[in-house]
Amino acid sequence: MQIFNSGLFWFLEGILFCVMLMGLRAWALDRSVRMHWWKWTAFLVWVIFTGFAIAFVGTSFGENEAGAAVRGGIFFGIIAVIAGVGVWRIVRIGTRSSVQGTTTEA
Repeated sequence: MQIFNSGLFWFLEGILFCVMLMGLRAWALDRSVRMHWWKWTAFLVWVIFTGFAIAFVGTSFGENEAGAAVRGGIFFGIIAVIAGVGVWRIVRIGTRSSVQGTTTEA
């Protein structure tokens, strides 16, 4: 697992982080969603936690602790997915729902 010890992996993770930020901003502008500071904060906390989960797995594999990497990956991965769904619902506050045809305002 030499890839986790090189700077290439973390460089690519940084690129993906920037793409996520630009994508969320473009999505919000396209749909006229007001992104308040607390929405950005919730998104950034989720991204940092997800980055921690990836770093934990990468570091554990790098230290030849495959069991810890798998258990931690499952544990932190499940939390990251559940939190991601929650953050997505928070970010969507104030958007038009395509199913109901109404607006939710906060």
